[in-house]
Amino acid sequence: MHSWPLKISILQKPRFIPLRYRLIIMTSCMLILLLGTLALTLGFLQSRTIRGQIEERGLAVAQSLAATSLSDLLTYNSVAIERSANQAAQDPDIVRIIVHNKEGRVAGYSGRPDLQNKILKDKISQNALAAMEPLIQETFLESPKVSLLDVAVPVFPSDSQDRWGTIRVGLSLSPMYLQIRQTQWIILAVGFVALAFGILVSIWAAKRITQPLGNLVRATLEAAQGNLNQNISAQTGDEVEILASNFSFMIREILAHREQLEQQLVKIKRLQRYTEKLLTTMSDGLLSVNMRGKVVTINPAAHAMLEISGHGLEKGYLVSASSNEDSALLTYLQETLQNPHGRSQKEITLYKGEETRILLADSSLLTDGEGHPQEVIMNLHDITELKNLESRIRQTERLAALGTLAAGMSHEIRNPLSAIKTFVQLLPKKVENPDFLEKFQRTVPREINRINQLVEDLLDLARAPKYHFETISIKPLLEQTIDFLSEELNAHHIHCLCEFSDDLPLVRADADQLTKAFHNLVQNAAQAMPEGGELAIEAFCEKKHPSKQQTATERNGWVTVIFRDTGPGIRPETLKDIFNPFFTTKDKGTGLGLAITHKVITEHKGRIEVTSQMGEGTRFNIVLPTLNSPSQ
Repeated sequence: MHSWPLKISILQKPRFIPLRYRLIIMTSCMLILLLGTLALTLGFLQSRTIRGQIEERGLAVAQSLAATSLSDLLTYNSVAIERSANQAAQDPDIVRIIVHNKEGRVAGYSGRPDLQNKILKDKISQNALAAMEPLIQETFLESPKVSLLDVAVPVFPSDSQDRWGTIRVGLSLSPMYLQIRQTQWIILAVGFVALAFGILVSIWAAKRITQPLGNLVRATLEAAQGNLNQNISAQTGDEVEILASNFSFMIREILAHREQLEQQLVKIKRLQRYTEKLLTTMSDGLLSVNMRGKVVTINPAAHAMLEISGHGLEKGYLVSASSNEDSALLTYLQETLQNPHGRSQKEITLYKGEETRILLADSSLLTDGEGHPQEVIMNLHDITELKNLESRIRQTERLAALGTLAAGMSHEIRNPLSAIKTFVQLLPKKVENPDFLEKFQRTVPREINRINQLVEDLLDLARAPKYHFETISIKPLLEQTIDFLSEELNAHHIHCLCEFSDDLPLVRADADQLTKAFHNLVQNAAQAMPEGGELAIEAFCEKKHPSKQQTATERNGWVTVIFRDTGPGIRPETLKDIFNPFFTTKDKGTGLGLAITHKVITEHKGRIEVTSQMGEGTRFNIVLPTLNSPSQ
């Protein structure tokens, strides 16, 4: 209580710039800035306008003199040229007239007959003589001391492109500067008057605003001393009046604080009941666990999912006291408590007797006002039915893929069998026909080999891998593939661009299988560009997997091989099916090449991805782990 008068006395002795003076200073600065900007803008616009008028006048005089002096320049009549220059220079704003002949010599100089037939070597004269179009330059003459605008116009005969002279008109800039200074003085005088008037208006406005504010400050001091029974009013018709009214309302609100607290308590209880009802009706499980592992809040859905009894909840469901059947949930809870800031979703499988339930768990951190963790809120969503549905969908997809495989096999085998059947039916009738026998011996073995190759490809795709892994380099395999298919690429008019890094690390791979995969990709690109194009093959090493986050165990990185063609591209709706067996968009082919390639890369712990744009080509990315790098 004894400290209040001291605080009030400090408030009564302000140690700051009063608001009135701040308003006056702010208004004055704004007026000065506005008037200064206006003066600079008007001066700039006036200078540009006057200068433009002078330039137009100089060009008009120079062009007129060029028209009248053309015949004299053609006949080298220096006397007539000088007379014309002296006549044109009689204008008071024209400082000089210079006429140069075809050789650049002075043919006429107003008031300077001594420069007749001389060559002027100053920079302004040289620029004027070199200009093929009208040229305007600003310069300063020492005698007489004057700033002038030099306007140079080259003279061309109407039927020739050769310049026969140059007309130069020097206009004085002194009238322009004089007019600009007069305008500036006028603007300055008007600005001072406006500034004085503005300061007077700001003083009046500041007084009108700050006087009721002072009354309000005194009222707040009395309120701080405990005098709440006062009615503050300010009839200003602006924000100050609103402020005084609000202050009076605030005092009344303080007196009614207890009633408001009671009302707020009712609202809080109502909100609590609403929250409890919301938690009860939620289909997702929700529970909160404090940092010691004790369950603080749990809703009925979580009760049903975790089968926690009410008695156990009353005593506090401790994480360490759960049964072994909930070990997956306990592990997730312990990981969340150890790292509460790292939020992540996780699928948890719970076994309750013969029943298995799959929950999708998510967590978020509840902190206090200072950011310290208090509780971990967990959301449990039962996805058992969703997983069962996904399993049924996968089974359906496998059956559909099996149907596609059977349809593709029947189609690929039916064609050669039809040809063999036709020859076998005709064999008794044409067994003595040499041409038929020759065609029979050529066609039937070829179709049988076709069926055999199809069976071999299917076996390669289906059988368990028997790879012979060894430490090899990718670069020789790519070079061998390009050399082997170079004739086919040249036949299709395909230009192959290869860019292999010199620091490619070694990989563990089966050379024959990996070469087969590269061969399929190059051949596929060649078939996609029957009318020619460009095939780019790149191989380089990356320290970070293109589709993964870097881990501490990644030492040697990944080898990336890119096959990029300029073919027509693949449609988006068919792009997802290109690695399926017997799927092809070509007239010829079994559709097994890319399926085998995908299997080879996958068996090497690698990844193959494809991107394509219609009309821009297709790109295959192969990522293979190097020695000691983590597998997929």
